[in-house]
Amino acid sequence: MKKLSNELKYFFSGSVFLGLSSAYSLLVPIVIIPYIIKTVGLNNYGLSVIAFSATFFSSLIIDYGYTISGVNSLSKSNSDEEKGRIIIKAIYTKFILFLGLLLLSGLLVLLVPYLREHCVLFSLSMIIPLSSILNLNWVLQGLQMIKPLSGITILNKTIYLLGIFLFVKNPEDYIYINFIFGIGILVAGLFSLYLIKRRISLPAIKFTFSDFVSEINESIHYFISNISIYISTSLYPIILSFFVTVEIVGVFAAVEKIYNVIRAPFSIYINLMLPRVSFAVEESLKNAIQTIKNTYVFVVGFVLITVIVVLNFQQEIVQYFIKDYFDLSIHLLQTACVGIVIVLFNCPFYLLLVAMDKRKAIMTTFLFVPIVGFITCLALSKFYGAKGAFYTIVFVEFSYVVSLLLLYYKEYRKS
Repeated sequence: MKKLSNELKYFFSGSVFLGLSSAYSLLVPIVIIPYIIKTVGLNNYGLSVIAFSATFFSSLIIDYGYTISGVNSLSKSNSDEEKGRIIIKAIYTKFILFLGLLLLSGLLVLLVPYLREHCVLFSLSMIIPLSSILNLNWVLQGLQMIKPLSGITILNKTIYLLGIFLFVKNPEDYIYINFIFGIGILVAGLFSLYLIKRRISLPAIKFTFSDFVSEINESIHYFISNISIYISTSLYPIILSFFVTVEIVGVFAAVEKIYNVIRAPFSIYINLMLPRVSFAVEESLKNAIQTIKNTYVFVVGFVLITVIVVLNFQQEIVQYFIKDYFDLSIHLLQTACVGIVIVLFNCPFYLLLVAMDKRKAIMTTFLFVPIVGFITCLALSKFYGAKGAFYTIVFVEFSYVVSLLLLYYKEYRKS
């Protein structure tokens, strides 16, 4: 009973802080997207979305799976000295990966006409993968520093919010949108580093090539999983741009952001509970399952209420974000709500499998499903445009449910 009380206390306390910071993070796009579209126009907004998709994809290369493997390692480590070494090795690895990415990006600008045409936009957007080097949210999560993590998130989004209103004044200022986004992450990351150094010592270590290879091998499964997850949704605007106008891409991106807002409680839950569930798995699988059962019911209730509210106010929501393409936007929003209900079923199984460190099995699942989704998006976007891209999102979410459920029962029988 005492253990249950501690779990619920941690869950509700963490949910309040992460919930408030996440709500603020979600409120920022709600405030600035209509302003951005009105100021720079749908065409320029669509261009910034394409550049964001490409450079945010690059930032996942820099993060290299540490959002999962790093949290697991820190949660299961009992030594502050070892935790410090984990953090420093990760920063060194990210820096080396960024240098390689920078060289590749320069080569692509020379070879690809589209990138040369929008060279300034893509160059300024490269601050997003640069900022990933010091994006240490995974460290705060692994150390269970929930209050500082919430504060860092708010700082990041505040810089982004103020930067947009201060520096995006004319249509040609669309080139600064992604740059401002990256600046927020970079400044917040520096402050995170300061808070972490106050908590534990970060030693000066000799980082060799063999250390780099070891870090790459340690996190490669989660890296591939994260890249695959991103491909399953976030590259869809780029795919869509081959078949529809930039304005339609902008509409898709706006509704996709609403979808991500509704989907956010799942990410909050995983970020909050992964350290606890990972620690519980070390005791027994039964304890880990019970930890999820004790807390996930509140997430289910909250998400279902949110979906009902969104459907009841769908017209007002669409009119707030997008003035044009009303019928299309309504259809996309309704499809998004179907996808959210499906995610309810895959979240707990994903969390448990990550906590069990079933990296190879997760990698296989999250590699196969997005490839199928990528092909499906190409086909459906060609025939159905933005509707086809959102149908693909729903199909991918359903595929994850089936795959994770089968994977869980396979691993459960082994245990």
